[in-house]
Amino acid sequence: MSRDFDSLKSFHLLAECLSYGIAATNLNIDQTTLSRRIIKLESEIGFKLFSRGKGQISLTNSGSRFYDQTRKIVQDYNKSVIDAKLLSSSNFSSLKIGYMAFAAMEIAPKHIAHFQKKYPKIIVKLRYLNSQNQLAALENGEIDIGYIIGPIKNKNFIEISVAKERLVVLCAKDHKFKTLTEIPPTLLADQALILGDLIEWNIFRWRLEDMFEKHGVNLDVSLEATSTLAILGLVSAGLGLTIYPESIMNFIKNEDLIARPLHGDNFSIMTSVICQKNYKTSEVKSFIESLE
Repeated sequence: MSRDFDSLKSFHLLAECLSYGIAATNLNIDQTTLSRRIIKLESEIGFKLFSRGKGQISLTNSGSRFYDQTRKIVQDYNKSVIDAKLLSSSNFSSLKIGYMAFAAMEIAPKHIAHFQKKYPKIIVKLRYLNSQNQLAALENGEIDIGYIIGPIKNKNFIEISVAKERLVVLCAKDHKFKTLTEIPPTLLADQALILGDLIEWNIFRWRLEDMFEKHGVNLDVSLEATSTLAILGLVSAGLGLTIYPESIMNFIKNEDLIARPLHGDNFSIMTSVICQKNYKTSEVKSFIESLE
């Protein structure tokens, strides 16, 4: 561990217990060394982390903010150390899996749970990326497996279709669509839509536009959001409708929302698992085989 990180980790332990004695014991150092680390860190960042007086210490406002904003750094470091120790053993290996938002709802979790049960000594590392960015990450070796919106028909990748889902319209419970069992696409021509932005939903947005154009409908996107939670919140508030793969219905607990499938055979989306065609690791081979 570097000396700089020694100081940061020491600060976090002290901030959590507010006792030099307890923190020093946990760090296996004496209180004088701990005090020097904190003073050194305060000198480097240019502000006081703790208020001291009458045998007690407390975080300053700046110290509290610094703790919150550096907590993930310490957590990531500790996790990296644990992962590295596991990988240093010949009994463990790793597999890096990328996934997009829709695969995270049901498809990828089921596959990964099955894979980890079958191969418990392969450490799975997950990374959220939209479909397009997963292609670049695969080419650069940043991930080994990807869950994307398919098909892509790219000769550089092996692509396996793992799901085809109908698309459903989500709306507030008091919306006029509540009486319908299916929604004809033409009814969405005058409806305000709430969709993921073009960075997060890029391929899905393009596919939606193509599907509706075949029915002469231009989508009116009135609001954009970056997360499913935000989108559903806006819809339940009556600010518009959204469109999702049908697996979202298994996760809707909000009584203010209803879901209705779009009418028409072309209103569906495919999820594909992809990897490089010339993959070289047994972990990738094992994962692909586990899908069969």
